[in-house]
Amino acid sequence: MNILILAAGGPAAHGAIKSLRDIDFNGKIVSIDSNELSAGFYLSDKYYVVSEAFHDTYIKELLNIVDKENINLILPTSSNDIVSISKNLELFKSRGVKVFMSGYDSIQVCSDKLKFYDKCKDNFPLPKTSIDYTEIVFPLFAKPRRHSAGSRGVFVCKDQTTIKCLESDKYEYIYQEYLPGQEYTIDVLCDMDSNPLISVPRKRLQTKAGISTKGEIIRDDFIEKTCFAICKFLKLKGPICLQMKEDKYGNPKFVEINPRLGGGSYFITLAGVNFIEIILDLVEGKDVKINKPNLVTVLRYFKEVIV
Repeated sequence: MNILILAAGGPAAHGAIKSLRDIDFNGKIVSIDSNELSAGFYLSDKYYVVSEAFHDTYIKELLNIVDKENINLILPTSSNDIVSISKNLELFKSRGVKVFMSGYDSIQVCSDKLKFYDKCKDNFPLPKTSIDYTEIVFPLFAKPRRHSAGSRGVFVCKDQTTIKCLESDKYEYIYQEYLPGQEYTIDVLCDMDSNPLISVPRKRLQTKAGISTKGEIIRDDFIEKTCFAICKFLKLKGPICLQMKEDKYGNPKFVEINPRLGGGSYFITLAGVNFIEIILDLVEGKDVKINKPNLVTVLRYFKEVIV
């Protein structure tokens, strides 16, 4: 099997490649990115520099790579890439390529924080969200409505001063109730019929640029069951990265859902649950064995690549 890894410069791609190496994967790992200095290139067997995900030629470039490298499977590691690919799923399926991710409609809901709020607010715990900041009590969160990554463009606004500065920003903003409590990332894996298979929560003990650098794997019945339910409700498929944060009363609420592998998903591999191995078994029609995660704390550090 030959696998295409998207967004090779990001930590989700690095985690996917390391998860493959951990199981002595014998196929070919091909990675792509629009930045020629992407660390994931040098973890892969082959790589290509491509246009950015929303560029007119992006899909054509990917299809050429798929044909040239005999790609069998595409793994979702980038929010922008999966939007473009999901709009053109039939072009990949017609070539016999498995694209292990959600469909376009589900991805669109998750990519737009206001759509996500409107669809889920009556069924799941979410912070109050609006495009009108006067409907939210200060302090509040200001976030880009669409296609943001990490914590780029996210601000805590204590008063109108910060909001006035955002009016000339390139993003369209939404405003959310401020949640002061513990933050969680939950990695969920669903099959391609939107059946959730496993949910692994972890406390975000430290983050840098929105990416976990220290995390503690935990078990929490409410979080796990609620994540299962919302993934099924949204008809999500493949790996899902969910974010929850506690309000002032200690109640976890959904902040956002990314229908792809998360930047800290390799933490789950280190806890004994290799999502990539499970995905390969599902794709190949094998019996799937899912381990219980070890309750470990993971500390992340930098490793240099010399080009």
